[in-house]
Amino acid sequence: MKLTVKDLFNIPILSNFKLIAGGSGLNKPVNFVEILDFEFAQGVNLPREHIFDGESIALTSLLFAKDDPDLITSAVKSLFDLNVSALAYKPILFKELPKETLDFANANNFPILEFGGDEYFEPIILAINQELAKDNDVAAIERDLIRVVEQDMTPKEEAKLYKKINIKFKNFVRVVSIKDPRHNSDESITTLIRKMQGSSKLTEKSAICKYNDNYFVILSQDEPDKQRFRALLEDIMFALQIDNYGTVCGVSSIHQISNKFGQAIREAFWARNVAIIENVPVRFYDEIGIYRLVAPEINNSNVISYMEEYLAPLLCNNEELLNTACTYIKSKGDLDKTAESLYCHKNTVRYRLNKIHEILDPKSNEKEFNENLSIAIRIYLFSQFL
Repeated sequence: MKLTVKDLFNIPILSNFKLIAGGSGLNKPVNFVEILDFEFAQGVNLPREHIFDGESIALTSLLFAKDDPDLITSAVKSLFDLNVSALAYKPILFKELPKETLDFANANNFPILEFGGDEYFEPIILAINQELAKDNDVAAIERDLIRVVEQDMTPKEEAKLYKKINIKFKNFVRVVSIKDPRHNSDESITTLIRKMQGSSKLTEKSAICKYNDNYFVILSQDEPDKQRFRALLEDIMFALQIDNYGTVCGVSSIHQISNKFGQAIREAFWARNVAIIENVPVRFYDEIGIYRLVAPEINNSNVISYMEEYLAPLLCNNEELLNTACTYIKSKGDLDKTAESLYCHKNTVRYRLNKIHEILDPKSNEKEFNENLSIAIRIYLFSQFL
């Protein structure tokens, strides 16, 4: 997840920067910020392949071209060859850039920005570096959250993690795991996180953290009051313009953050997976039933082995019967709903279930079969998120 040239305009001190040319290159990544001073001045011979890092933004007053404006175009061409992402100049010596420079920038999608207020190089560099540090934190936190979900982190490490995410968190926590069709890329989720970090009111009690192609909203309060948690979530959704339409959410129970932070993260993630399985917009962990037994053990090899052995005849070569079994369990054993979902007659569903019973578990009675099938299919469905 990288800072891009376009993201620079969201940094307060850079908000008045103007795009002069190369607008099609705004998605280029920015990993460094550097100063272009005398490097391209006439008569200066430096190993230019080493003087600028790729994926950087170069700041300049164009002093090197004071006596020869043609040097501006050659410098921009050299920066482009060095994989520099953008040039930002202060129009002290040159109010306008040569047409040849602008034409090259537009033709090669090389962004050129102008800043002309009271901005100085040092505060700009500091602000960009602070954003780059945030990006590194976001990536590191995401890696830690993956460990939390996979139950590969100790309680002490989990406690350290929530303080790293937001040291202002209150005593009680509730987590919402959100799969959002409008925010499912590195760039869009990063934008949400930056907007969140820009609101001191919201960051007093909450945070957003990226997790693969979705994100966690972490809420905290001084008391375990459900209404206050709900109000805080609504404030966040409104402030960040997150639309409920099409989102799938999993909501954890309310826990004391000091010893149950990791559990809250996992509960939200597991509940969201159940919501996806059941094709509903939201699921609360307290209401996911037997999945509360399945989810914590999904990485247990014995659990997976049981499922694979029990369902082996369907997993190997019978997709139709496997789909019927999954639909039947997701429909909670309702033959009418199963038939409707499969676009077939109820008698067809009944025939297929009898066949599944005969193939998988011929020695069991109907009640035992339904119990065994329910557990195995739920393990199978949940294992698809591994």
